[in-house]
Amino acid sequence: MVTLRALTLDDAPALTRIYSGASVRYTTGRALPLDQAQEKIRSALTRAAETPRAQWSWGIH
Repeated sequence: MVTLRALTLDDAPALTRIYSGASVRYTTGRALPLDQAQEKIRSALTRAAETPRAQWSWGIH
């Protein structure tokens, strides 16, 4: 079973790992540095707080 939880800034290193290496070949074409991962998460959290909710972003517990 997979349990989802709200995304947090602690997820930035994992996001950086996901968007690096061969996996980016088919997405952005470039790796995602830690500072940009943190900003991406901050943006996602801001949009998740909007009413109606504008974005859903989850981490795996």
